Amino acid sequence: MNATEERGEKGSASPKKKFAVSSLLPVVALSLSLISFYVSARTSKDVARLDVIKTEYGLFHELAQIQLQYPLNAHLFTVTNQTYDLSVAQIKSSLADLKEQERARLLLQERAVAHYFFTTYDEAYYLWKQASEAGDGRRLELASDNLTYFNAALCSNPRLLWYWDFKGGKLDRTFAEDLRSYYKENVPEGCQAGKDAIGPFGH
Repeated sequence: MNATEERGEKGSASPKKKFAVSSLLPVVALSLSLISFYVSARTSKDVARLDVIKTEYGLFHELAQIQLQYPLNAHLFTVTNQTYDLSVAQIKSSLADLKEQERARLLLQERAVAHYFFTTYDEAYYLWKQASEAGDGRRLELASDNLTYFNAALCSNPRLLWYWDFKGGKLDRTFAEDLRSYYKENVPEGCQAGKDAIGPFGH
């Protein structure tokens, strides 16, 4: 074999090498795309969870602000029968000489605060529903815990039970059927607290 033939054989090896390397590029690109997609999806889920945490804690922060703003409605924020009775007694004691005009104003205010409480409950319910439909276990756990709190709080608050009841304050009518159905299943009629149609401002 002469030198020219040897050079020819060596030269023919170069295109094969180039072809082998270039054929790997699509595989590498696909792998990088998949990794990028995975990281992006995970980051998106983490951001969504953080948003839910901020929203959920924001709900409770707003309720706390309402309670500070309207101290005469403290009974609407109690979570046991005992604390409810104590709050009602304290409010009545502070309003021993309540005039009818002031009574009417306080009843309107109480209804507005009760409606705000149920609006927060409604928001917590839809956060739970969205997490359930998305199949995000961590978000669902947090949302479920918050709804469990609301259900227990409602079940032990006689005045809120009355305000929700169609035979009482009828506030249930201001919310969608989804929430009314959920309430019916999770805040049973035989709650430990009986409905209070009078509250601290009634006769």
